[in-house]
Amino acid sequence: MRSRRNVRIVVAALIAVVVLAGGGWVAARQIKSPAQIAADTAAPSASLLTAQVERRSLSTEVIVRGTGRYGKPEAINLPTSSLKTSTQVISRIAKPDKVLRERSVALTVSGRPVFVLRGATPMHRDIGPGDSGEDVRQLERALARFGYNPGAVDGRYDGSTASAVARMYRAHDAAPFGLTEAQTDKLNTAAATAAAATDHLLQMRLALRTAKRGATRGEVNQAQLDAAAVSELIPPARAAIGAARTRIAEARDLASIAKRLEGEGDGAARRDVATAQVDVTTKQNALNDAVTALAEAQRAVGALPPDALPADVEAARSSVRVAAAKVPNAQRELDASEAAYRAALNALRQSSTKARDDGRKAARDLALAQSDLRQAQRTLSTLQRKRRLALSRVRILKRPVSTVVEGETVVAATREVRRTKADLDRLAARSGVQVPADEILFFANTPVRVDTVTAKRGSPVSGDLMTVSNTTLAIDSGLSPQDVKLVKRGLRVRIEDPETGIDLRGRVSRVADRPGTNPQLSDPTKTAIEVTPTGADKRLVNTSVRLTIAIKSTKGKVLTVPLNALSVGADGESRVQVDVGGGRTRLVLVNPGLAAEGNVEVEPKDRGVLKEGDHVVIGAGASSAAARAPTASRAPATPPGVSTTPSSAQPSSSSSGSAPPTTTPAAPSATTPPAGGATAPAPAGGPAGASGTQGGTRGP
Repeated sequence: MRSRRNVRIVVAALIAVVVLAGGGWVAARQIKSPAQIAADTAAPSASLLTAQVERRSLSTEVIVRGTGRYGKPEAINLPTSSLKTSTQVISRIAKPDKVLRERSVALTVSGRPVFVLRGATPMHRDIGPGDSGEDVRQLERALARFGYNPGAVDGRYDGSTASAVARMYRAHDAAPFGLTEAQTDKLNTAAATAAAATDHLLQMRLALRTAKRGATRGEVNQAQLDAAAVSELIPPARAAIGAARTRIAEARDLASIAKRLEGEGDGAARRDVATAQVDVTTKQNALNDAVTALAEAQRAVGALPPDALPADVEAARSSVRVAAAKVPNAQRELDASEAAYRAALNALRQSSTKARDDGRKAARDLALAQSDLRQAQRTLSTLQRKRRLALSRVRILKRPVSTVVEGETVVAATREVRRTKADLDRLAARSGVQVPADEILFFANTPVRVDTVTAKRGSPVSGDLMTVSNTTLAIDSGLSPQDVKLVKRGLRVRIEDPETGIDLRGRVSRVADRPGTNPQLSDPTKTAIEVTPTGADKRLVNTSVRLTIAIKSTKGKVLTVPLNALSVGADGESRVQVDVGGGRTRLVLVNPGLAAEGNVEVEPKDRGVLKEGDHVVIGAGASSAAARAPTASRAPATPPGVSTTPSSAQPSSSSSGSAPPTTTPAAPSATTPPAGGATAPAPAGGPAGASGTQGGTRGP
């Protein structure tokens, strides 16, 4: 029994020992010394954050949006031709998007074609035989290009030019423009004058022969009758001159009045418009008052208490009916007043149109009156010469027979015949096929494309008829006041639109000299630019594209590092830290260059110490290392155990040369890159600081 009890005691003791040992072990795990706690909570060793050195091209950019279009728009209007006196009406006109090539017909006016030809000088006058100038020269060049053979391209409109013009018209089933009625009348008058001078010469020769044989009494009487007949024609000729001058003065007055009325409009019509406008305002106010009265009457009915007297209810409802009846009447009066206002406006427009037509008629009347004046003056001059000759003949016949005067008369008559024939030849030389000013459109470049058409068939020719542009594509955009300082004509541009797949190249072809010149830009502070793409892609038209304008770029591929890998030492030298492995780094002095796209161009001062594929430090992985760095340092933090030995070009700060150089720079332009990589400023003299377009982030 005792042995069993002893065994139980021993087992219990062993259990107690085990329990006590386990409790001690647990207590030991829960209790830590201050040193152990500090060791457990200490920050891990700092690690380096690095980036790879790359060889690439850098460029600073301005990025904006632009809209494609065809080339420079040009409004088309037709000059007035003095060869045409009637109102010109549009018979047919090209439709939008039509491409007009050289020699094609842009429109027909009163059945006559208007040709498109290439030339820098706009058509500004009627061209006909005897004319010369640069406009004639470019017409001859165009005729020669199409094989119409205008003869020598010398800028003179001669018979060969007229024949070539006629061939061009006939090739389009149109009749060439010949002599006008006024020109025909002048030519007929000159022919009649030349014939009369010839007849007079024959008469003077006959008189010379008669003088040689002596004059009879009947011949003297006949000569006196001829002189009297010519004298009777002189007063009517003078009266015709006075009448022509009166018509000229009246035509000028009418033209002046018509011009004033065209600009100001008829006074009575303007007063009618003003009166109608006042009446519209009055009727509108009356309608508003009626509507307000109806609303107030309705509110009065709604405001009656349930126990209101029937008489009060009926009175309120009667007020509503009366007010409701006034509203339609006021509306009808307003409609009538507005119709009267529109009619007055239409009358004002018609008065301006009538004034314009009257001005044109007055101009035509003035031209005719001036022509009549010149004709009357020539007639008077001719009659006076004839009278002098007739009187001379009478005197000669009465004198004793002598042939000296008769011979002189024959000489004078001969000179008159030559003069009148010279006038006839001059007019005949200017007679023939002509080109009216409104039948040719010269464009510096062809073909052109019709953008918009404002004129309609059957309408008279006036103002702008259509807008055309050349078929060269262009892109319009605008630049902010900051960006316009950077963009110059000729800079390269990349043109992109992911949706349509557009990816083109081009150049800046125009930069406006001031903001607000392009009305298509909603922002008046922006300066308009034009970009000309390389190659034609019709998808550009009316498409909003992204324009990337290269402001400055490196010449080929260069070594680049992130901006936050660059720091500045106390000596002002730029440098980077290169990771050499094993937690160690070395400083490399560099010359920074162009900064863009978050990177900077670097060139090591010692050749070979920095190359593509090296890793440069851009930050540390823990803050404790940065906290242990010198407080004045603005260079990237150096973790414990990392070497700061510079490259061979870095001077030593110790006289013995054994101590490493200090890493405490004084330059305020650099920043300490935090863990994860913070950016450093652009190097001094770099373009990023000057242009403000680092990384091409400007623009949409």
